[in-house]
Amino acid sequence: MESKMSYNLDVMPNYSYVFEFENEFQHNKYREWMTENWTVAFYYVGAYMAFIYGGQYYMQNRPRFELRRTLMVWNSALAAFSIMGACRTIPEFYHVLRNHGLYHSICVPR
Repeated sequence: MESKMSYNLDVMPNYSYVFEFENEFQHNKYREWMTENWTVAFYYVGAYMAFIYGGQYYMQNRPRFELRRTLMVWNSALAAFSIMGACRTIPEFYHVLRNHGLYHSICVPR
C-alpha cells in the first residue's frame, strides 16, 4: 500500500528583507538547464585539474610567490561571504526544522 504524505509548503519564514533577485528567481528554468547540461561540469573539473597539476609542475623549480597579504584578503572575503550565506540560510533551516521536522528538511524538495 502506497502512502502519500502531503506537506504544507506555503508556510514561509518572515525574512526581514528579500532581495529583488530572490523574488524573480525562476527555479524551474534553471533546474531544466542543469538537467540538460550536467555533463558540462566534467569539462570544468578536467580543466581545473589540468590547471592545478600543470601549475604545480610549472612552479616546481621556480621561486615561490609571497602572497601572505593576498591570501589574507582572500580568506577574509571568503569568511564574510560564508557568514552572509549562513545569515540567509539559517533562518529558513530553523523554520523548516521547527515546523516540519528533520525528515522534511532533508527529503522534501522545495
